[in-house]
Amino acid sequence: MEKLDNTESKNELLLEAQAELYLRETSKWAKFLSIVGFVFMGIMVLIAVIIFAFAGTMGSMMPFPMSLLGLVYLLIALLYCIPIYFLLSFSNKAKAALISRSSATLSESMKYLKSHYKFIGIFTIVMLAMYPIGIVIAIIIGASQGF
Repeated sequence: MEKLDNTESKNELLLEAQAELYLRETSKWAKFLSIVGFVFMGIMVLIAVIIFAFAGTMGSMMPFPMSLLGLVYLLIALLYCIPIYFLLSFSNKAKAALISRSSATLSESMKYLKSHYKFIGIFTIVMLAMYPIGIVIAIIIGASQGF
């Protein structure tokens, strides 16, 4: 993606015009998605607070403590914060790299993009591993209840 010439300064960023356009557009979409992600994360925290506030009054209607559901929402929101932060950092650094024409800043932006996808990949593996466990638990509970 980056073409560095040994005769040129290592701080100068040399990209083909099309690659620069792709990077500029990608950074804009990354910024949009990270802002939407932070908004939804805020909504999840708000829902968790509402659940905590009404946990005492609604607790008798549910087979499990409502505060547990609020805690789950809060934990998911906190976990969601990590990849969104990486995505926003990628966007900001990529934009800065294009403005300053800095190869070092572009490398830093790519580090954040790598971290974002690494987190998403590991999280996907963990979730895929949890699905069969959840299915087995559901079958056991269903069988013990007599369907």
